[in-house]
Amino acid sequence: MLRFVTALLLTLGLVTAASAADDHARFAVDTHYKILDVPGSVDDPSKVEVREFFSYGCPHCYSLEPAVDAWLEEKPDYIDYVRTPVLFLRNAEPLARAYYVEEAMGLVDQIHAPLFDAIHKHREPLFSEPALANFFRKYGVEPEQFNKLYSSFGVSTKIRQADALTRTYKIPGVPNFVVNGKYLILRQNLKDNNELFQVIEYLANKEKNGG
Repeated sequence: MLRFVTALLLTLGLVTAASAADDHARFAVDTHYKILDVPGSVDDPSKVEVREFFSYGCPHCYSLEPAVDAWLEEKPDYIDYVRTPVLFLRNAEPLARAYYVEEAMGLVDQIHAPLFDAIHKHREPLFSEPALANFFRKYGVEPEQFNKLYSSFGVSTKIRQADALTRTYKIPGVPNFVVNGKYLILRQNLKDNNELFQVIEYLANKEKNGG
């Protein structure tokens, strides 16, 4: 009996080790993700942060949105999902400011997806302050209120912080993801969106358990 229990424990140990080895082999540093040269701070240290870098003007970001939305419905509770608009694309700054206006007014859930749709599905040229102010009016935001927030100190500060973080992390393109200020997902090496979120959850769980 003792020999049976010992053999069982050894077998379980081998299975656990094999499982860990499989994970390591499946999601490898410098293949599926890289460790950032300069780690960054996170908004909520009590959780594991997953930060998406995006732009409303980016067609790849738009095509990924349904997968992001589906994952957000099922993501672990310990993950804090944060969006950061980039400024290195053409017409990016007005759109980045629009995102922070949404955020300041608590309207991300109402405006985020429709703004993507307006630009990519309906081909609306929402790349200027007046055009965006008119768009926000559909959601109960008067142009005067929008313009005030658009140029406000708070939104301008967010813009500078977003740009600095994009540069610090050396974000090569969008959409892209950084896990807990430490790991940049190498999306170009991933097979599909399922693998993208598997890598994100693998790294988030790694961070949750102490890295």
